[in-house]
Amino acid sequence: MGNICRSPLAAVEAGRAFAAAGLGGLVGIDSAGTLDFHAGHPADARARSLAADHGMDLGAHRARQVEIGDFSRFDLVIAMDRQNLAALRALAPPQASGRIRLLLEFAGRPRDEVADPYSGTRADFDASFGQIREGIAGLTKHLLRLHNAGHRLTE
Repeated sequence: MGNICRSPLAAVEAGRAFAAAGLGGLVGIDSAGTLDFHAGHPADARARSLAADHGMDLGAHRARQVEIGDFSRFDLVIAMDRQNLAALRALAPPQASGRIRLLLEFAGRPRDEVADPYSGTRADFDASFGQIREGIAGLTKHLLRLHNAGHRLTE
């Protein structure tokens, strides 16, 4: 939503997972929110702390809002929850709608959402990060299947 909690964590986790799977140079990753109220702000301190505990760095992250051009720049746009999924689909041009998906779909959980930890505690951030890791693992397998089938992976 505001691009300071879940999506920055998902972006760095995806970067790590994709690199480990040999997809690092083939897949571009970015992070944005559907709202602009945190635009320009760093990631939430709890997200930065969690990332550091897992050997990741969110220090360079600055929140930004999704732009209409993102739908042509990226082949896949991933939402954490249904509210953001609906906001993204409302903003997207019609031809991009099918490329907007929930993260946990890739983990075989098409009805589930990554919980928003913003109003919660560090434990809520840990729980959300567990869901993010599960979704990213499934997304990585999905991208590997595409890559191994000869599909071009681009930003």
